[in-house]
Amino acid sequence: MKWQASAPANIALIKYMGKSSAANNLPANISLSYTLEHLRSFVELELNNNLTQDQWEPLQDSRAAFIPTLNANAQQRYINHLVFIKKQFNFTGHFIIRSANNFPAGCGIASSAASFAALTLCAVNALVELTQREPLRILAIANLSRQGSGSSCRSLLGPWVFWQGQTVEAIELPYKHLHHFVVVITEQHKNITSSEAHQRVLTSPLYAGRIERAEQRYQQLIAAFNQQNWSKAYEIVWQEFSDMHALFETAAQPFKYIQTETQEVLDYLRVYWENNGDGPLVTLDAGPNVHVLFRDDQIAMFNAMKKEFATNYMIL
Repeated sequence: MKWQASAPANIALIKYMGKSSAANNLPANISLSYTLEHLRSFVELELNNNLTQDQWEPLQDSRAAFIPTLNANAQQRYINHLVFIKKQFNFTGHFIIRSANNFPAGCGIASSAASFAALTLCAVNALVELTQREPLRILAIANLSRQGSGSSCRSLLGPWVFWQGQTVEAIELPYKHLHHFVVVITEQHKNITSSEAHQRVLTSPLYAGRIERAEQRYQQLIAAFNQQNWSKAYEIVWQEFSDMHALFETAAQPFKYIQTETQEVLDYLRVYWENNGDGPLVTLDAGPNVHVLFRDDQIAMFNAMKKEFATNYMIL
């Protein structure tokens, strides 16, 4: 018996950085994300009665050009999440987990969020059928997913998702659809994982007041969106990712994701705004790759800029 599911990545405009509960993957601060439907993880579960434990292997799927190479620790983390979900259903059988993405993993494009959301969705579908339980509501699935990867709870809702503590919910904003692409500076795996980054930022002297800054920017960004003040939103989003990366670079064990090419792309986008009085929202996740988001009426700008960057970078 086989089950399949898919889930998207998401990009936070107000960042979750630091945890109030590491055991439960609860965020220290409020966050706001946009769901990236075109960047997806795909998962297949196959029930196998000959296995004595769950196991992972790459998924061969024409939709997923990027086959992940999970090291032993990453495989075990993924398997452990399936074991956790099985316990919720008192299920003792074993599965082969197969997974892949249509974007590179481990480089700051939220592959963890997408892959854990897809695994959770697939596992719940399989276990509901196998145990003949009532289907779970999407919020219950999101909170199960959060146990594996905190930000994965946001990938099960959308397009705009608010997350604070155990509350995760889709919210209505005037910009119901945005056009998005990532300027891929590098596909290489990060030296510092997001999980480690969450721990290290706590040692930065700039972390004092971080929770309050995120809350204030969240309120300002919501107001800017509701007023359809796109330029104000752009400035808030830029300040927010800069704040997060400053935490990385001032930790007791400092680290840096922004590369020379990252800065060149950021400089190009800043000058574009200065020259045109308009442009995309710009943000970085915990990685070197640059996310840009455009309004529906900016589709010509979106296409032109995508073509421009594609001469030197992979664009997703």
